[in-house]
This record gives sequence, structure tokens and C-alpha cells, in this order.
Amino acid sequence: MVKVLEIIEKVKAIIEPELGSRGLEIVDVEYKREPIGQVLRFYIDRPQGINLDTCSEASAVISDLLDGSDILKNEYALEVSSPGIERRLTKPEHFIRFVGETAVIKTGFAHGGRKRFTGVLTRADEAGFTLDTSDGPIDFEYSGVTRANLVFMAERRII
Repeated sequence: MVKVLEIIEKVKAIIEPELGSRGLEIVDVEYKREPIGQVLRFYIDRPQGINLDTCSEASAVISDLLDGSDILKNEYALEVSSPGIERRLTKPEHFIRFVGETAVIKTGFAHGGRKRFTGVLTRADEAGFTLDTSDGPIDFEYSGVTRANLVFMAERRII
């Protein structure tokens, strides 16, 4: 697992500046074995959103940069996509941006006997965030969070 994290960090170090100069943010990167083989998956975004053309252009840039590096020695499939409506929250900026939205938080420690929490992000800053759950507000530090995602909440109307 450590080697995978090292690879992801090295990949991000060479890709992030180039995508950043094009106004794109890397939301998340995954590198894992799947039924088709090894997959390197980038989730990208920008304030005005992205489309298929944006993903295709980013894929070409990423591919060129990785081909010129010696980070990935084995064959892999490259995928570039939007983070989607249930996007992962990986940076304090993401939590700050999505205050008011519903999120699922998984922690590495038990809080009140639980490690999974769902609620509305009511506060976020560089140090941590508050999630308003059915049990009341809970404060979290980012270091204790193992995974965080937005939750799509479709309004249902009865006519």
C-alpha cells in the first residue's frame, strides 16, 4: 500500500502543475488493480465544470507527461473523469466549498462507537470541519478522516 501511495504522490507531482496551468484541479487519483489490469484514474474538476472534451485533453496531457517519466514501469490503463455528484472530498478546500451539502464521513477511530457518519457540513476551515448528524453536530479533524464523499440527495415531491 505504501508503494501505491508513493506512486500516486510522484504522479501528482509531475501532473498537477501542468493541469493547474490549464485551470484544472486534481480532485483525486487512484492507482489499483481491477479486472482489466492496473488502472490509473484521475478525477479532475474546475469551477465551471468539465465535459468529455476536457477529460480527453487532460488525458492526452497526462499520458504525454507519464510517457516521459519513469514512474510507472508496468502497463496500465489511464482514465480521466469528473468527480461526479457524489464526489470525494480530499482537501480542506473541498470541505469549505461544500459547506451546506450532505456528506458521508468514514474515520479511522470510533466516535461514540461509530466510524461512519452522515450529515450536513455546517463548518469547515483549514483545521477541520463540523458535520451536523442525527445525533447532533460532531467536529472532525482531517487527519482522522479516512474517506469523505458528498451524498446526492434528490428531492422527492408528491403530486
